[in-house]
Amino acid sequence: MHYHFPRSFRLRRTEQFQRVFTVRRSAADHAIIVFAAPNELPHCRLGLSVSSKIGNAVVRNRWKRLIREAFRKSLSELPGGFDLVVVPQRNVDVRTVHHLEQSLKNLTAKIVKRTASKTPTVLLTRPEHQAEPVKSRLEALGFQVLLQPVIDIFPPDSWQETDDAIQKLRSGEFDWLLFSSMNGIHSFFDRLGDSWIPDIRLAVVGRNTDSALYQRIGRHADVVPETFTAEAVAEALLTEAKQGKRFLHLRASRGRDVLKRVLTESGGSVTEIAVYRSVDRTHADPQIMELMRRGGIDYVTVTSSAIARSLVNMFGDFLRQTCLVSISPITSTTLRDLGFPPQREADEASLDGIVRLLQR
Repeated sequence: MHYHFPRSFRLRRTEQFQRVFTVRRSAADHAIIVFAAPNELPHCRLGLSVSSKIGNAVVRNRWKRLIREAFRKSLSELPGGFDLVVVPQRNVDVRTVHHLEQSLKNLTAKIVKRTASKTPTVLLTRPEHQAEPVKSRLEALGFQVLLQPVIDIFPPDSWQETDDAIQKLRSGEFDWLLFSSMNGIHSFFDRLGDSWIPDIRLAVVGRNTDSALYQRIGRHADVVPETFTAEAVAEALLTEAKQGKRFLHLRASRGRDVLKRVLTESGGSVTEIAVYRSVDRTHADPQIMELMRRGGIDYVTVTSSAIARSLVNMFGDFLRQTCLVSISPITSTTLRDLGFPPQREADEASLDGIVRLLQR
């Protein structure tokens, strides 16, 4: 193999890499992610971003050699005038330069095609009422924003369990209320009405959930961990669980059982009640589907594991023509398990984190 090409064809400085990432143009397949930005030169330049998450030094060096050789052999077929940063996907075993050549050429061609449209397009996948605030923020930043909810939120099939829990709450049978989402807060307090019990302690996942709590009852939660995950809430409440405290978790009809499992194992008593149903949509808007099919959507936000699964069911392999933007490591793991690794992941598991990521 011949891994070498002129130094003028390489990206070497940090600011060169940052400029490519700032342009917000990318495409991905099972093997690599390609980020691109115009460079006003007659040829392409290559930068590599191979992190320690890819593997040990031997694995990383092998990736670098293969990508450089794929770039060298593809140069005559790549469009001139672009800086390319190539990032390997995790847990992928690429055995030949040929496969990387094809990936590099195909993905670069997709990006060049999208570059004809100067306004990046973002698809938001949360329910409409939750997507609107983010939509306004992204539009103010210059994005074209489309809405395609992939799940719908409904009341539970029966309120009996919730009503029984409310009676126990009034009788002082719980020490803590736990909320994992804004939907849980709105659904529960709509049902509770004006009979709020002021002495109960509160824990929530995330600042946005805490803000929703404050808007409903004029009070912030007692526990809002810096990391916006159920694991972080469980860890913050371990001492309480060891003292045998009683927890009422108001949650969706589906989701992980982290809070109940960890707190119960530590000695707590946890009652879980589904106060709303999360239901997959089965069909996309025809115009959105056609855009996705043609590779006309630059970014798709994925803000929960439930949304990840529904998104894959709705769009299938068409998602390989866009950049999946994940809200958290947990959601990213779900996407990888489904065979659709995300190209980007927010540094904070919140909508603010998603917006910041898209700005970069």
